[in-house]
Amino acid sequence: MSKIMVTGCSGFIGTHLTRRLLENGLQVTGYDLNASSLIDRNFRLVRGDILDIEKLRESMKDCKSVFHLAAQTKVPESTKNPLADFKTNSEGTFNVLSVAKEHNAKVIYASTSTVYGAAEMPTKESHPMRPISFYGTSKAAGDMYCFAFNSTFGLDTIVLRIFNAYGPGNAKGVMYDLFKKLERDPTHLEIIGTGLQEKDYIYIDDTVEAFMIAYEKGVSGEAYNVGSGISTTVNEIAEIIFDTLDIRPKATYTGESWIGDVESSLPNISKLKRLGWTPKLSIKEGIEKLYEWMQLI
Repeated sequence: MSKIMVTGCSGFIGTHLTRRLLENGLQVTGYDLNASSLIDRNFRLVRGDILDIEKLRESMKDCKSVFHLAAQTKVPESTKNPLADFKTNSEGTFNVLSVAKEHNAKVIYASTSTVYGAAEMPTKESHPMRPISFYGTSKAAGDMYCFAFNSTFGLDTIVLRIFNAYGPGNAKGVMYDLFKKLERDPTHLEIIGTGLQEKDYIYIDDTVEAFMIAYEKGVSGEAYNVGSGISTTVNEIAEIIFDTLDIRPKATYTGESWIGDVESSLPNISKLKRLGWTPKLSIKEGIEKLYEWMQLI
């Protein structure tokens, strides 16, 4: 039976991905600083930091593949503490790749759309990486280390540039935040920015399927965009949420977003589609599923 490591197994995407791997009958070693809600006879959790290379080395023994999702993922946090962001995202990824090289383990790296910065749209994987945040910069370094380990040492690496993943289990992000604000006051909604920010959002099940397709069919040394291929404004998201809740609150706007925020994103997803992947859930259906989950927590 194949043995897989998932770093960041307790995070939003990591939890869903680990569950899917276990459902597929794989043995999984989860590696995370935090506890995991997953219980399965084929799952082993190691509480560890990717900056602890010795613990990482011991934990990766016998693993044939590594899904590397452990990261600092907040743009504002990277602005407050760019050095900590660099150490986790850049140095931590270098550690994972170094140990994977020792074990000859395939690495599927969870990157981000923020590596592109304010890009031409729809954005292809060949677009230059010009991040405008410390977070995007530290993650772009991870992309480059994957390419370098592949070209220099022949390490099997695949980079997935995830746009804005959302869905049950994600207690952050624009959709979750809007729902929580309306829970506190259903008559008024403050929207950060202008409401015209337009981004690509990809449902968690489609995101996990992208990881599985890349794991099974992805070309070593390549990067793939993971998105819906449709951009949606914050105002449009708010309207879907109003319809879901059957309310008509007054919306006001702050006029400014946070430093480092990429206000528009739309990927070209044809490269991943050629592997047989396609996003299935519409943003309306996805938001409704997110709301159903929020009712349970």
